[in-house]
Amino acid sequence: MNPVRTPRLVVLLILWSNLGWALGLPWRLTNPPTTPGDVLLAVVLVLGGALLAAVAWAAVTPTVRYRTRANLLLGAIAVAAAAWLPCYAWASAGQEPWAWFAAAVLGGAPLVVSWRASVAAGVGLCAAAIGGALWSGQSVGQNLMFLLGSGAVFMLIGQTSVWLLRLLVAAEVARASEAEVAMTQERLRVARDLHDVLGHRLGVIALKAELAAELAGSDSVKAREENVAIQSLARETVREARAALRGDTADDLREQLRSASLVLSSAGVDIEVTGAVDPEAPAVSSVFAAVVREAVTNILRHADADTVKIALSGEPEHPILVIVNDGATGQEPESTPGRGLPGLAERCAAAGVRLRWGHLAGNLFELRAERPSA
Repeated sequence: MNPVRTPRLVVLLILWSNLGWALGLPWRLTNPPTTPGDVLLAVVLVLGGALLAAVAWAAVTPTVRYRTRANLLLGAIAVAAAAWLPCYAWASAGQEPWAWFAAAVLGGAPLVVSWRASVAAGVGLCAAAIGGALWSGQSVGQNLMFLLGSGAVFMLIGQTSVWLLRLLVAAEVARASEAEVAMTQERLRVARDLHDVLGHRLGVIALKAELAAELAGSDSVKAREENVAIQSLARETVREARAALRGDTADDLREQLRSASLVLSSAGVDIEVTGAVDPEAPAVSSVFAAVVREAVTNILRHADADTVKIALSGEPEHPILVIVNDGATGQEPESTPGRGLPGLAERCAAAGVRLRWGHLAGNLFELRAERPSA
């Protein structure tokens, strides 16, 4: 159910209820001399009431175009012009029936058109009231007082109600936008985690499958061992993919270190993990886990490493993660903004972590993430 529907209906009923005096008073304060005159006045007032009701509806309906709103107001002004002659000609002694109807038109104008157009409409209505008073012998002051005073009351009620409604609509739009952003962020997280989980795992599985196929005819024992390793990797991949969908372990540093050991070992890479420092801040632990995932992916895709060393040191408040492999190719990692290591560096920076990478002596490549002290 639309949460704005009920408030919109309440505001619309408030605006419509104020039309009672705009139609009832001109009817009661006018005395047509004949029955056809009664019918004519009734038709004009009913038509005017319908148009004013439509103006109120347009004021609380954001999808109505400005031109449509302006046309509805012009229709109400035209009906007021049609009611001018009978109201002034048949007005009861000392009464100003037309001013009451014109006040509703004046008060409704700012709800649907610009203030400049509303002022123009107000000037025209005031001129008509002055002309009618002079023609019929009524008081010009009383006509203007009822027209402007009642119009101001109608305008105040309408503007306040519609303004509050528009605030509510804006808040609802903002809430819906926040929900959409949250959904988009969750989809991006799932996509990123699945990419990290499946990227290097499927690559290792493919390599082992090729190796098993080559060994099938020459060494059935080793081929069987490779098939068992493939099954283990596949089960682990499915488990981590499900965990990534739930968001359970994607940001678990210890889980990522365990996964890195399994994957790299399965790919024939010797891995050494040292240190037992757990980052105190969850955000830091999360980006450290992402660094481990990205490092493993790059090693499997772009390096020819035999050994990988992962070291955790420092303090829980200021941890340091260093990953070194001996399979550097002499080429820098991809530098496309927002992707690879540059994209990971941006994510680390948002968590207060500094990420650096580069070649060391020989064929060593180091990836270093640390949260520096203030």
